[in-house]
Parts: sequence; C-alpha cells; structure tokens
Amino acid sequence: MVAAVLCCQGGCVATKYKLAKKNTPPVQLLNVPFPPSAPLQPTLAALISYGGPGSWKREALWDEYVVTLQNSGERPVTIDSTTLTDSDALVIAAGIDPWALEKQSKLLEKQYRASGLAFVRTAGPSVLIVGAGAAAVAATTSSIFVSAAAAGAALAAVVVLPVYYGTVLGINHHNKKAVMAEFTRRRLPLPLTLAPGETRSGSVFYPTVRNPRSLELHWSSETGSGLVALPLDFLHGLHVPAVPPAAAPRKSAKPGN
Repeated sequence: MVAAVLCCQGGCVATKYKLAKKNTPPVQLLNVPFPPSAPLQPTLAALISYGGPGSWKREALWDEYVVTLQNSGERPVTIDSTTLTDSDALVIAAGIDPWALEKQSKLLEKQYRASGLAFVRTAGPSVLIVGAGAAAVAATTSSIFVSAAAAGAALAAVVVLPVYYGTVLGINHHNKKAVMAEFTRRRLPLPLTLAPGETRSGSVFYPTVRNPRSLELHWSSETGSGLVALPLDFLHGLHVPAVPPAAAPRKSAKPGN
C-alpha cells in the first residue's frame, strides 16, 4: 500500500518519459505549400512544439514539422533527406532519436544564452524557462522521506523503498518505450520513395531552433535530383520571448499642480 501511495506521488517518475495530458488542445493546421517543384508537391501541414497544440509528449525538447508529400509525376520520386536552416545559415539534419534530439536542444539553449540570445522552449511568446525542475523533484522526494519517518516505520521503509524504486523504474521503462514507439510511428522514414500519384504524410523532427529560416527537402528520380525549400518567415519569433511594450511617456505636470 505504501509503495502504491508513493508511486502516485510521482516524485521519481521521470517527466521526460511522460506522454502529454489528455486535455492538450488539438493540433492547429498550417497547410503552407512549398514553392512549386514538379513532380514533388510538398506541404507543411503543421508545426508541433513544446507544450503547444497537438503535442503528445510532456516536455518534448524538439520541434515536429508535419509534412505532406505528393508525387504528381509519372515516375517514382525519392525524398532522400530533409534539413532545417536556422537564422545563422546553419544547416541541421532531421533527428531520428528523441533522446539525442533533447540533448541537442539543451546544448543549443546553452549556446543561445551564452551568446546573449533570449530563448523560450514554447513556440509562442512566453516567460523564459528556468531550471527549477531538479529543485521541485528534490523537494517532493524529501517530503516523501519525511512522511515515512513521521510514521515511525523505519523497518517498513527498508522493505518498501526497494519495491517503490523498482516500481518507478518499471514505470519509467514502460513510458520510455511508449514515447519511442510513438516517435517512430510519426517519423517520416527517409529515404522514402513515392509511386506516381502517391501521397504520404509524416513528421520530421528537429532540435528547438530560434527563428528557423527554411525547411528543405532533397529529392531524386530517374531523370535527376532537386531541392525544394520552404521559407519560414511566418515562423519568425519561434522560441523567442515576447518583448514587453515600451512604457508610455509620462505627461509633464501642468504649472501650479
């Protein structure tokens, strides 16, 4: 019983392995077409970012670009790879592992802030994220041990805690597998060959980049190869905090007041 109560507290169940809450708003469609590039006709269907509409994992440290690809030609077309270009013209390859993406995003955060660039994990203007997670977990864990001590069950704690941690490890392992399975299910497998007239949809995942400049698709066919790039001007401000409006100047006091 004590182990079950402790597990419900969630003190040591890793948030990074948890799926999103059920009340998360549904994804908001963009449906922005790429510039014409026959025979390939791609569309950016949606962007799913940290804690935003359509997010399916809590604290997902990546951006998910959902694309729809249509081959309108008479020959097969292969999408070989996708890349994201940031505001400094750095070309970034799509990620294939969620945990590697999270590490890459954290590294980018440090680099932005070291360069004096403000950054937010959420897609839209928001308050800067601070690293208070560790303190919260420590406080929760501390309260669990205090409660156990107050109960005066020192011997019981010796027996229960291994069960508790074993249960938590099992929950984390299960949640991690669930995240990996959903990530794999959604990810667009590349290279991908489209038959004539075929349409496919899927997601390409990138680390959290400030003000991305363009999303590129590299494709090839029997007759040659090409690249089509979608300018991302409409995503200007992504992962950039809101700038507070300038305070209105005070009116000078009238003589005699």
